[in-house]
Amino acid sequence: MNHITLIWIIAEKDLRIEYRSRQQAFLTTLFFALLILVIFIFAFDPGSRATRDASPGILWVALLFPGVIQLNRSFQTEIEEGTLCGMILSPVDRGVLFLGKLVANWIFLVIIDLLILLAFVIFFNFAFSSQLLWIVLLIVLASVGITGVGTLFAAMVSSIHTREVLLPILLFPILVPIILAALSGTQEILIREQMQSLNRSIQLLVGFDVIFLAAGFLLFEYVVGD
Repeated sequence: MNHITLIWIIAEKDLRIEYRSRQQAFLTTLFFALLILVIFIFAFDPGSRATRDASPGILWVALLFPGVIQLNRSFQTEIEEGTLCGMILSPVDRGVLFLGKLVANWIFLVIIDLLILLAFVIFFNFAFSSQLLWIVLLIVLASVGITGVGTLFAAMVSSIHTREVLLPILLFPILVPIILAALSGTQEILIREQMQSLNRSIQLLVGFDVIFLAAGFLLFEYVVGD
């Protein structure tokens, strides 16, 4: 069985668990993100210039926190059912295990982020245009980096009782370059409407994605081994 097949089997397993979960984590996470947008609606006038200037920050605040919630849950089932040791002891490269968990987290995060983007456009009276496709690209690229380092850190703190608090503390400082690049690109799209300046943000996101994926792939073996 090749590595791609194994990666998809692991990812599909996690996605099936989320789909069948009685806790309905997807709906809970989506509701939390929508609540953030509603709070900002009451804090700002949706049609004002100040709201338009602050809109990229509002969007990425709503996109970031649901990802942290999902990453906290990514190893929860294995810990509760005691299957994490079995996965580690299986004759599968641990880098493959990392990529399988990452793919599942990435798919979950991209789906929920696209729904949040749709709600953001509706709530803050932005017109549907082809420029929004560039924001979709930024979300997809940023999600790769977020899930790359997030999956590694989630495995690191999975056996700690205070992982819900510890994971954001470890994760947010590392994610600063990705968030700044995505935020800068979103500003170019929503505020300045200068698409030619967007290339730099995309290049930065791709660069950090490669770094975080490589680091996670190489370090995951040592994290789960300890």
